This record gives sequence, C-alpha cells and structure tokens, in this order.
Amino acid sequence: MKSSHLDRRVGALSEKLKPVSSDVIRIDVDSFSEPEKQLFRKIWEIEEKYGFSPPADVIEANWELIFKAREIVAWRVIELFMFVMKELLGHDEIEEWYFKLHFFNFFEDLKECLVNVRKWSEKDREEFLRDMKRDNMINKVFRIPRSLNDHNTVKSKNRQKGKADD
Repeated sequence: MKSSHLDRRVGALSEKLKPVSSDVIRIDVDSFSEPEKQLFRKIWEIEEKYGFSPPADVIEANWELIFKAREIVAWRVIELFMFVMKELLGHDEIEEWYFKLHFFNFFEDLKECLVNVRKWSEKDREEFLRDMKRDNMINKVFRIPRSLNDHNTVKSKNRQKGKADD
C-alpha cells in the first residue's frame, strides 16, 4: 500500500473516531467486586431517597460509606489510567518508574496546592476566579516551571561527577 493511500485511510479513520465531548464518564459496574457493588447499592438507595443533596444528618450518618465509595471509584480510575499509560509507554522499567514518580508527585503537588487554596477567603477566591475568567485562563493550561536540571536524568554514577562540576 502506498504511503499516500495509507495517509488518506488513517485520516478518514481519525475523522470517524474523533472524541465526542461529554460531561459523563461511565465505568462498568460489573468491573467491581460484589462487596463494592453492595456498597454502591447502599449509596444509590440514599440517593433515591434523598436525591444528590441529602440532609446533613444523613450525610453524617453515612459519611464513611460515601467516602469509601468515592475512594473505590477514584482508585479504580487511577488503576485504569496507570494500566493504560504503562501499555502506551511500553514495557521499559525505567520509563515506567519515571511515569510513576511523576504521577505520584502530581498528586502530592495538587494536594499541597488544594490545602493552600482552601485557606483562601471567599473574597480571595472570587477575585482569583474573576481574574482567571477576565484573562481567559480558565480553560488554559501551561507548564509550571520547575528547578529540574540535567542531573535528574543522568545515571547515578555520573550524578556524582555532575555535582562536582557545578
């Protein structure tokens, strides 16, 4: 097959497979264990009875169930993401380790950031959000500058030599 023909076929396939934007991601309930499904059924019973905003006393009485259900879903999503990324990156142990390292640090950085943001006053939060919207930054992302250098990726025996050269 000629490369131009292959390019057209790949282009046509890419057009057919364009992602559909959605605010919902579905996880197959059958992928959970039976105890996990029982927990979700209890949560769904609460939602059926009270809707998505149950009274404070119901939340207080069931907060451990609610928290555990959220934790299970979050870990399942993380496991899925980790599995997919490992397969996409290949089976190189070094690259897999770097991915795990950066993924872990992402969560640690995010946790630290959220702890700080949650200390902001309501006025500070509103001002920040207003500025973000005014500057059209709400849907933009960028690389956060880091103080990384070439020494972070060199082999350990070269690391000592690199430090001596600094």
